Amino acid sequence: MDTAQEPTLRDYLELALRRWWLIAACVAAALGVALGLSLGAPRVYRGTATLVVDRASSSLGLTADITGISQQAFVDTLAEIVKSRAVAERALARLRVTADREKALAALQEGLRVQRVRGADLIRIQAEGPTPEEAATNTNAVALGFMDWHLQSRRAQAAAGREFIEQQLTLIRPELQQAEDALAAYKAAQGQVSLSEQTTFTVEKLADFEAQRRAAAAERQAIEASLRRAREELSGQQPTVPSSFVRSEDPVVSQLRQDLTKLEVELAGLRQQFTDRHPQIIATLARINEVKARLRRLTAERVASTTVTLNPLHQSLAGQIISLEVDREAARAKEIALGGIVQRYVRDARAVPSNEVQLARLTRDVKVAEQTYLLLSQKLQEARIAEASIVGDLRFLDRATPPAAPVSPRTRLNALFGTLLGLMVGVAAVLTLESIDTTIKTPEEAEQVLGLPVLATIPRWEVHDRKKGAVEIMLATSEHRRAPFAEAFRHLRTSLLYLSPDRPLRTVQVTSPGPDEGKSTVAANLAVAMAQTGRKVILLEGDLRKPTLSWAFQPRGTAGLSDLLMDGMTPGQSVHQTKIENLSFVPSGTKPPNPAELLGSQKMRALLAEQMNGAQFVVLDTPPVLPVADAAVVAPAVDGVILVVMLERTPRDAARRARQQLEAVGAKVVGIVANGVLSTRRGYYQYYSHYYQSDDVEDATAGKTSVRAKA
Repeated sequence: MDTAQEPTLRDYLELALRRWWLIAACVAAALGVALGLSLGAPRVYRGTATLVVDRASSSLGLTADITGISQQAFVDTLAEIVKSRAVAERALARLRVTADREKALAALQEGLRVQRVRGADLIRIQAEGPTPEEAATNTNAVALGFMDWHLQSRRAQAAAGREFIEQQLTLIRPELQQAEDALAAYKAAQGQVSLSEQTTFTVEKLADFEAQRRAAAAERQAIEASLRRAREELSGQQPTVPSSFVRSEDPVVSQLRQDLTKLEVELAGLRQQFTDRHPQIIATLARINEVKARLRRLTAERVASTTVTLNPLHQSLAGQIISLEVDREAARAKEIALGGIVQRYVRDARAVPSNEVQLARLTRDVKVAEQTYLLLSQKLQEARIAEASIVGDLRFLDRATPPAAPVSPRTRLNALFGTLLGLMVGVAAVLTLESIDTTIKTPEEAEQVLGLPVLATIPRWEVHDRKKGAVEIMLATSEHRRAPFAEAFRHLRTSLLYLSPDRPLRTVQVTSPGPDEGKSTVAANLAVAMAQTGRKVILLEGDLRKPTLSWAFQPRGTAGLSDLLMDGMTPGQSVHQTKIENLSFVPSGTKPPNPAELLGSQKMRALLAEQMNGAQFVVLDTPPVLPVADAAVVAPAVDGVILVVMLERTPRDAARRARQQLEAVGAKVVGIVANGVLSTRRGYYQYYSHYYQSDDVEDATAGKTSVRAKA
């Protein structure tokens, strides 16, 4: 690429065209690897099942929601829970997998995909399998395992409360029996004893509220049992959470707890005067529910702001604990309020006449035990109904069916990725090679590096090996006159003729920095092009070490330049006429032991100074500059030196050193010939090809017309 300016897109395209084989090899290799991996990989199928989250029907309206989170967050939490180990273990249990369970568990979770459908309460579950049937079976097993886990988790909290109430009833039943036996024994011993109307009223009220207080305490303890169970499950999840969610120094939460206690006290007082259908009691219950809801929301927000939850099971249990903590505080407030009323009635009972004190105490014990037993029995029935009414939030919308096509391997996609990867690697390799390649790439770069004008650009030609290591030199003779190759040397001839019109060049030396850069071909064709103008031209083969021009011109004798310089042979004996008109050729002659001394001799200088056989132009082909000193010793004796560089072969440093060596001995380097230019390079010679093809068509048409005319 041109080093004098920023590379353009066209430069990059030309670079890619120049090394297209490398890019093609990288693409082919990457594509082959991708196809091989795709065809050799096992097939993987993926089933899809869709679940509907119907939160409103989870408890048939008989139990309150215990999660404490919004519907959107609830569905998102459920979608994350599907990925948990607990659900995967239930799925394996349904699949009856017993051998290598950990490996099967990891494989099932690795191929699991869970997604919530945007804008809908739908969860899409996808699981993988080696066959379509196994993929569908695995997907349905995961969905059913998730539904089982969710239903059992919801029922577990209600079951804990129900079990505690059953235990309390077991304790209250003997207490009631003992109280009834004590009252019966007292009456049998004292005869017919009755309480006054006021004492009876006080005892009944005391028994009623004491029973309510004990029921509230039992309810609180049941909630605490559910809370303990939830915390036990939470302790196995990471990250852990605080032991209590409502014990906070937040003044708003504290005020709500105080308001809840006051409302419970107020409700207890109203129930002394009115039934539960009274408007004041209904209004107070509504206010209590509102305070509970506010307390639940504030607590949930506080937990969300202080706890980072990454585990979905942790998040679900945390929501349940929030709600249970609020319910426990409400039951505690109710218990405190009823306890205050009970204490007031206890004080009233102390004012009972002395003869009625024992009877009142025994009657109170029976009433309290009886009312407590009845209330707990009612709570037990409610807990059983609530537990049985939990039917789960999930139901199938679509069960998984065997998929028609595998999801892996994706042969087409892998092939596309392989092609793109190979293309990127190939481009990177081309750029890397370009960056470490120090050769001259373009004629513009040669002109920039050497600071010399480009006299001509020679297109790349075919070289055929011959015996003894020689090469065939293509000549721009009449049969090739229309080729871009011939036109390039006519352009070189024109450049030399007009390089110095006042003092035209008579002797020109052609050399190159290193071997195999086309200097001999340039020298031979320059001589041919000059001879075609009618000038008498002599081509001297000055490469006495490795001559190549004799293969092209086939001289009749073996006498040449070395014989002329050593033996005192006359010029006429060493000059051979070629088949090309006006062109004579002096071969290298006998191979001498000291080529540099011969070329640098005074006789060689005299030979170049005189007009040999009346020649008007002399072209001297010499060895490369850098390997040997032959070109440097003869260069001061000629009118100008042409330096040939082979694109993509001649290093930049070598070209600079060659020019420096020539100028160091006083040689006049007149310009550069850029050899080996591609025909596609920036349109080089494509105009020539187009022009001459059109000319050939015109000639053929004219020839046919002439034939018709003669006929």
